[in-house]
Amino acid sequence: MDNMRFVKIDPPGTWCLKEALFEMLRGVGGRRFLEVGCGAGDISLALLERGHFYGLGLDFSPVAIEQASRKLMPFIEEGRYKIIEANFLDNPPLDNDFDIVMSLFVMEHVQDDVSFLRLLKSKVRPGGHIIVSVPGRKDKWSLEDETAGHLRRYDREDLFKVFGKAGISNPTVWSLAVPIANILFSLSNLTIAHSREREKLSFSKEAQSQASGVRNIPFKTTFPSFFKIFLNRVTLWPLFVTQRLFYHTGLGITMLVKAQCS
Repeated sequence: MDNMRFVKIDPPGTWCLKEALFEMLRGVGGRRFLEVGCGAGDISLALLERGHFYGLGLDFSPVAIEQASRKLMPFIEEGRYKIIEANFLDNPPLDNDFDIVMSLFVMEHVQDDVSFLRLLKSKVRPGGHIIVSVPGRKDKWSLEDETAGHLRRYDREDLFKVFGKAGISNPTVWSLAVPIANILFSLSNLTIAHSREREKLSFSKEAQSQASGVRNIPFKTTFPSFFKIFLNRVTLWPLFVTQRLFYHTGLGITMLVKAQCS
C-alpha cells in the first residue's frame, strides 16, 4: 500500500449526495448562490459548471480556502466566483439577495443550529431557497462524529423541528444513499480507526471542524487511482435510482433539506 498511488475520488455516498442535490435543485430558479462551508470547492464548481452565473464561497479553514481557490481559479478570474476566509457566524457576507444559500455538513458543527438557520435565511431573497445537508440518525453516532467535530446527528423529525423554530416552514427532507451508505457504515468507520484521523480525538472541536472538509482517508476519501473504473457516475447510476425509493424515510445516514424562504 505504501507504493500505491492514492487519489481523491468520491465514495458512493458522496456520489449519491451530489446526484440528490442536483435533483433537488431542478426547477429552482435564480443564478446567484452562496455556499457556507465550501470546503475544497467541489459543489461550488459543479454549480458554476451547470450554469449558475455567480457564486460566493465561505470557509474558515485556510487549507480548504487554498484548495478551493486553486480549483475555482478560472471562475474567480472571470469574476463569476469569490471566495472568502471567514466564520459565517461572526462575519456573514453583507449580501442578502442570493437565490440559493447552501450549507453542506456544517450545521452539525454549530452550537446554536436555530440561529444558524435564521442567519442562512437572512441571506436569501424572498422566494429563494436554502439547501442544508447533515449527518442523519442519532443511533449512528460513531468515531467519525468524534473526529470530525460534530455536536449532533439529526433524525428526520429533528430537522422539521429546527427549521420550524427558525421560522422556515414546509421543508423537504430526504434520506440519502440508502441502502449503500448503511451497508458501508461500519467499514467506513473502520477506515477511520486505521487512519491518522484518530489523532484528531485530542483536537478542539474548532480544529476538528476546520479539518473536516479536507480529509485524506485511504479507502474513504482517497482510493487507488484505478478505482475510478468503479467509482463514477455511470457505474453508480443504480444507486441513484435506488435511493429515490427511500427519500421520504428516516433511514438515511445523510439527510438533505430544501426550503423556500418567503
